[in-house]
Amino acid sequence: MAADDLDRRLVELLGEDGRRAYTDIASIVGVSEATVRARIQRLTSNGTLRIVALCNPLTLGHQSVRLLLTVHGLSPRNVAKSLTSLPMIGHVALTSGAHDIYLEATPRDLGQLADLLDDIRRTPGVVRIDQFVLTRLYKDYSWNGLRDQSGERAVGGAVTGGSRSRPTDAGG
Repeated sequence: MAADDLDRRLVELLGEDGRRAYTDIASIVGVSEATVRARIQRLTSNGTLRIVALCNPLTLGHQSVRLLLTVHGLSPRNVAKSLTSLPMIGHVALTSGAHDIYLEATPRDLGQLADLLDDIRRTPGVVRIDQFVLTRLYKDYSWNGLRDQSGERAVGGAVTGGSRSRPTDAGG
């Protein structure tokens, strides 16, 4: 079953506060608590939604890196699946264009980053790694982009919503 407007609204509200009570969500969206509970259960069961705590790794003193990998001789899908076992990697995705795989990782320090890069280089099929170390994080993941092309919800010709993110960085 495809996600509808109610599902998207539930994801949006949980994205703002994953601890929000189902009774509060039901009141906001105008359906019963049982409906909210059933919808969220379906979204989590089918893998559409996962409620987790997010933090800014830079404020914890960790590095935050983005890696673009080029694969040769093996299926990028198989290489991507094998990389999911590395504990520092929090995001693995297939991409289109010049690179085959996109990774996000949060090593504790540059030494741990070097270890991670060695592990990735030993992964069969990986022939190139382009890396980007984040120095400041202005916006983290949100599901706002699910609303429409602009990432905001168009209502009667007016645009509402949008990002509530604030710049964050480690140490200033």
